[in-house]
Amino acid sequence: MSAPPPTFDESWHRVMPLRARLRPGVEVHAQRFRGQRWYVIRDGLSGKFFRVRPEAYQFICEMERAQSVGEAWESCLEHDVDHAPGQGEVVHLLSQLHRNGLLRSDREGDAEGLAEVFAKEKQSEVVQRWSSLLFFRLPLWCPDAFLRSTAWIGTFLFSRWGAMVWLALVIWGASELVTNWNAFATDTSGLLGMANLGWLYLIMGVIKVLHEMGHGYACRKLGGEVPEMGVMLLLFTPLPYVDASSSTAFRNKWDRILVGAAGMLVETGLAGLAAVVWAYTSAGTLHMLAANAVIAASVVTLLFNANPLLRYDGYHMLSDWLEVPNLQARAAQMMQHLVDSHLFGLKQSRNPAETRKEAVMLVAYWLASWVYRLTITLGILFLISQQYLGFGILLAVVFGFMWVLLPLLKNILYLMTSPKLERCRFRACGVSAALVGGVLAFLWLVPFPNHFRADGVVRAEPFARVYTAVEGRMKKLVVPSGTYVTAGTLLVELVNEEQLFDQMNLEGEMANAEAQSRLALEEDPVRYTSMKTYFEALEIRRKRLKADMQALRILAPCSGLWLAPDLSQRQGTTMSRGLELGVVQSSEAFSISAVVRQDDVSRLFTREQVRGTEVRVVGQEGSVLGVTTFAAIPAEREALPSAALGIAGGGKVGVHSHQPGQDRKLPGPGMVDSENGKATYATEPIFEIRADLRPDPAVKLLHGQRIVARMTLEPAPLGTQWWRLLQQTFQRTYKL
Repeated sequence: MSAPPPTFDESWHRVMPLRARLRPGVEVHAQRFRGQRWYVIRDGLSGKFFRVRPEAYQFICEMERAQSVGEAWESCLEHDVDHAPGQGEVVHLLSQLHRNGLLRSDREGDAEGLAEVFAKEKQSEVVQRWSSLLFFRLPLWCPDAFLRSTAWIGTFLFSRWGAMVWLALVIWGASELVTNWNAFATDTSGLLGMANLGWLYLIMGVIKVLHEMGHGYACRKLGGEVPEMGVMLLLFTPLPYVDASSSTAFRNKWDRILVGAAGMLVETGLAGLAAVVWAYTSAGTLHMLAANAVIAASVVTLLFNANPLLRYDGYHMLSDWLEVPNLQARAAQMMQHLVDSHLFGLKQSRNPAETRKEAVMLVAYWLASWVYRLTITLGILFLISQQYLGFGILLAVVFGFMWVLLPLLKNILYLMTSPKLERCRFRACGVSAALVGGVLAFLWLVPFPNHFRADGVVRAEPFARVYTAVEGRMKKLVVPSGTYVTAGTLLVELVNEEQLFDQMNLEGEMANAEAQSRLALEEDPVRYTSMKTYFEALEIRRKRLKADMQALRILAPCSGLWLAPDLSQRQGTTMSRGLELGVVQSSEAFSISAVVRQDDVSRLFTREQVRGTEVRVVGQEGSVLGVTTFAAIPAEREALPSAALGIAGGGKVGVHSHQPGQDRKLPGPGMVDSENGKATYATEPIFEIRADLRPDPAVKLLHGQRIVARMTLEPAPLGTQWWRLLQQTFQRTYKL
């Protein structure tokens, strides 16, 4: 699929008489990538690598024997005319070798040219380091001698016994975390707090040193060299690094993958060990350090090192596994080729992919890595700015320069000055302007469906909760659950032996009092008069006892469907006063009560009128319910319609305890028709939406079910909607 340079090249006459060959000290290693043989040229001085095909390697070998470049090319033609490189490919190869300082020739001043190449490379490295402050590297030490003297550590780590110890630590630590997850979440809730930040940096630095040493020991064990170790600034955080790039020359790809995975294997083993230490220590410095170590050696490793979409260990492992060296660079070249050839009309653009499948893979990788890097960057900014707003703003400015301004300037410079676009510059500028204008018009002019959501609950009309007003033993479930009842229907009968005994005693006391009153009327009128108060007290006791006896017969408070699914299993058990037995709810008329936050309330009372409402019941999302009426109450409130809408009940609204001085009332005889007795209050003002539901036989509705109501508004461009969402996020998160 890739088109090689032409057989004949206009620059051939300039390189044909030269005598060129590889510079002394350059090593060549044979490797296989996806069943094809390649050769890796390694410069022992700079540590750089250069990959060439067998045809190019054959030409390099011929250069060692030939008197000139032209003679070497002719020898290749005589050896295999079908696979010999063309003149354009030879010119391209020689220019790359010379640019990387791997070539020497008989041209006068070659040494000076080579020195100039090295000087430019060093200067480029310095500029690159200082221009990327978020990923700045500072070499400090050559650890190769130390790794050789302590090679026994690497021998153990990457042996069968080392693997068994690692596996045991990971399993043990993971089991401890699963068993004590709630406690671990509590201990790490203040991970980015100022009091813990210093300890987190300290433990992360120690873990990353061991991580990099793992790379070094694996590289040394497999025959590589580790010439450099230093400090890298990652998001202004100092972290160590080692140069294990010599593993690139390993023939076996699994050896290269092991070197890439060595650091993560060390970290996961440390995470398991730290989890065990955390589980078996009490609150203190060691306990806190162990919790920090678990996060630093697991979460950070998974988000960065293990992820192949970032240029860390996972990326190099994926490249070796797919046998696609320089995966990210080739993906960027692939996207550049697509733009140049299909949009700008540059016919000479060279496709870096060998096959169509590889081209699709490169495009997919570029898109996935770009989206992930953007997501992880925004996530880091959001997380840091919540704790340290000023530092978050500084990072946002830096990222904005790196991700927006700098690429924009580079692309403009490419359009204006690139020699490749000399013949199609007008078309390239026009297409670029049209694309930018088209995207802006699409985002800010084209209307799209506009809606917002509100969480709520189902309300049956009518609905009543049925409670026990007095204590008693369940004698009989008169009406089984699921039966339609009318108001006043006897549902449950209770019995209370103490009340029966009290009734008998009261009857005896009243009979005795009647006899004494008749005697006092005949013998002592004054005493008879004083007994009126006693009779009044007995009457009050009689009425109260009668009410309690009547409360043992639990009646339906309203007409509807009687629902008490577990009550039949409680036959003969004693039920305390105030116990909820079930509910009586309508099976025909239902409404919803939903809450809207302040962020969205303006949409209800401004020109963005609600054009339609759709309701989905949680657990039955496949069916959509309509509404017959819709009303937004134009008054803010704090009490939620249901505790299920608060965070404590599984909802999304932040809540706090009851308002001061508001006590829950005891249920009256038989029922309570409200949730006000257990109301939960939102941490921010809310507004309520009420609507009557249009019934649907396919949806089973019950009072208190959670729903999500989607209100459709006037269509609006995506840019407008996203800008509003961004404003709401800032207002909600930073109170701006």
